[in-house]
Amino acid sequence: MKQRINFKRLAEICITVMLGGFVVTHTLFAQALSPGAIVQMDRGTFHEHLKALGYQTRGSIEKSKTDSDDEHFRSLPHFSSSFTVAGITYPYTMVGYPPRSGRSTHIHSVIVPLRMKFVGFGPNHDVAVTFDPKDAVTSILNSPIYQDASFPNGVGQFNDMMQRATFWNKMDAERKWHVKFAPPKVMHTIDIEVTPKLGTLIESGSAIFGDFLFDLFDSLARTIIQVTGLDPDEVPIFVTQNCTAQSRGYHRAYSVRNEDGSETFQTAVYASWFDPTLVDPQFSDVSALNHETGELFNDPFINNTVPEWRNPPESDPRAGCAFNPLLEVGDPQHNPQTLLDFPAVAISVDGVTYHLQDLVMLPWFADEVPSSAENGWYDFPATTQITRPAVYCH
Repeated sequence: MKQRINFKRLAEICITVMLGGFVVTHTLFAQALSPGAIVQMDRGTFHEHLKALGYQTRGSIEKSKTDSDDEHFRSLPHFSSSFTVAGITYPYTMVGYPPRSGRSTHIHSVIVPLRMKFVGFGPNHDVAVTFDPKDAVTSILNSPIYQDASFPNGVGQFNDMMQRATFWNKMDAERKWHVKFAPPKVMHTIDIEVTPKLGTLIESGSAIFGDFLFDLFDSLARTIIQVTGLDPDEVPIFVTQNCTAQSRGYHRAYSVRNEDGSETFQTAVYASWFDPTLVDPQFSDVSALNHETGELFNDPFINNTVPEWRNPPESDPRAGCAFNPLLEVGDPQHNPQTLLDFPAVAISVDGVTYHLQDLVMLPWFADEVPSSAENGWYDFPATTQITRPAVYCH
């Protein structure tokens, strides 16, 4: 990072963002209840709420720019290729160097912990709850996102092992190609105040959770990126604990024109982290983060279009067209309709169990039969939850 964060200036900007966000939208609960009311849910209802929140993307960068070799553009290392379905060619761009190059990539990331302070809640507006992200940050740093763990194809970080499985038969002969996260930087925790106009508290049994406006979060994230002076090859990863932003996670891409005339392709990730003692495995600890970082690696600029696909599995009568034309590897299995068909995958590091979502791989979108991935797989890290390529909507 080129400069230290100016917290006073950030606070001033955040106040403006919050006031603007309130004009744009409200949470579902704020619309239905008096401001500040704490929503009561049993565990099952809260899990249905989390399912409904799902995941989002925001922004996109023109493919003509991300495919260009012009040094005017600054970004993460990335390569481009394509696949063909029914005579139509679909180009894609992914993080790293071309698999046949055998070159290793180390992606720089900055974890941005957000301490969400909900104030003015309850019937007397005197209830305050702070969601400190300390446990989330510790968990993430020690998880398979950054640490080596055992997977069906060997030992390594989750995203690296997934990409190596995807391109196992397309990489260099010595199979030295890697796409890894470098050890991350951790920014000082940023305090964000959430009033009843900006968020909702949910009580489920003895646990309490928070939800705040997505538009607020997105504006806030862009402001933080702007004032911290991140380098073009650094990915900010925003983290909250037991708290959501009208979604369980999202990834973003947008371009920024610089004073020197260059243009930066900025990417960012947000992931909610939930205490695994409070929620089911599908929502626990780093499940949202492995979903969003998997999508970062496979569709970093949110411009990889594919044939519109149906949510798997076809054996589930709830399956239907996702109306999603993007190569988003986490969404097919983690949609509100068929999520429960795909259990979380338990992966251990140093005796601690982490819960990862199973994701589809490139051959699933590309209608490959058999899959060109290692051992003919279509999904990772379970490798057996998906056994056929996508079924398209049309």
